[in-house]
Order: sequence, then structure tokens, then C-alpha cells
Amino acid sequence: MSNRHVLWRAPSMIKMSTVIFASLLLINSPLQAAEKLVLDLDTDSDLVSMALNIEGFLFKPTMNFSADIAGNLSDRFKVEPLKNYLAATALVRINGEIAGVATEQEMLTVDQASGHPIAESAWLITLNYPGATGVLAVKQQEDATQTFGMVNQVMQNPDADWEDAFQRILSTSNAPTVQLATGDLSAYQGGLFEEYNFVNPADLKKFKRFRAKIQFVIYPADPQKK
Repeated sequence: MSNRHVLWRAPSMIKMSTVIFASLLLINSPLQAAEKLVLDLDTDSDLVSMALNIEGFLFKPTMNFSADIAGNLSDRFKVEPLKNYLAATALVRINGEIAGVATEQEMLTVDQASGHPIAESAWLITLNYPGATGVLAVKQQEDATQTFGMVNQVMQNPDADWEDAFQRILSTSNAPTVQLATGDLSAYQGGLFEEYNFVNPADLKKFKRFRAKIQFVIYPADPQKK
């Protein structure tokens, strides 16, 4: 092959290499940068631990034991300074695959203006997933009125033929934004955070309890607001 043919083909080869390299960067970018992030949590398969000090709470705490320390460690939450507090840790999933772990600290109270039950909660979420590795932290307020209302309605008539389907209820009530986002997740710092609770009205009749599912929807920050 002559030098002239080599020189003629070089620009085409460089152009093709550039296109391939750019495509690889796009494929490996964090959720292609602008996509919302959806994380799912099902307590039946994903809950690790839950300690609480809330009278009449819908869900029971886990029993936590150590080979080195006597007793149920969850009982340590039963002290006056932690009254109406909860702490829970669970796996979180992306598209059904385990992607990391989330820990919540929550305090239940009543809104003085509306009389609604509300929760002041904070989530720390650590992900180790292709294109979505990093840490997210957010503080939010939740209004449990709709969730508790549905639960109370079912509990008053548990043998009724309730629809056997999960109802998706927005729990977040104050439009919080992500306060910390690292690594692949940095595009979500300052983005809107939403937590949804799922309640199946038929659960009480079928299982004598309610199953708990949670979904987080996290939006990338608006670059115009930065």
C-alpha cells in the first residue's frame, strides 16, 4: 500500500475511532446524565433492620442479635429520648437488581396547623451499580394522612373484598432536594426527591398484615438553577 493511500485513509480511521469512543462514553455515563433515578425497596425481601419506639406503629421492629452482646439490640430504642423515633436499613434496587443500601432516621409528630400525622425523615443512600455509584443524602417531610387513612379504612372492615393491588401514594410533602450527591450521582445534587409508599388493601385479609414497599424517584438538578 502506498503512503498516499495510508494518508488518505488516516482521517477516516480517526473519525471512526472518535465516534466509537464517544459512543462508549455515552453508554458508560451515569444513567446517561439526564435520566431520573428510580430506586425500589420491598421490606419482605430487602429489609435488613428496623428499630423503633412508636406506640401502635403499623410495622414491627426487627429482632437484632449479636454473638458478642446479650439481648435484642432493637430494645435499646425503648428510651424516652427516642420516643416516636425510627431507624431502618434496607437494600435498594434498580430494575429489580440490588444496587445498594439505604438508611432512614425518622421522627413522627403531628402538624400543628393541619392536625395531620407527619414525619421528619432523613435518608442516606449508598449505591454500587454500573453508571450509578455514589452517595445520596436528603432530608424531607412526609405526610402520612393518605396512607394511614387507607390503612384505617381497611382495618375497620378487614373481611371486605378489597382490590388486590398496590396503591402508589406520594409520601413526600415538602418538595425536598438532594443535599449531597457524589460520584456518578453528582448530577442529582439539588434535584427533586420524592418518596412513594405502596399499600395493598387486600393484604390484611390475605396475610393478617400489610406488606411495605417504598419507591424513591430522584430527578437530576436543573442546570439553570445552579
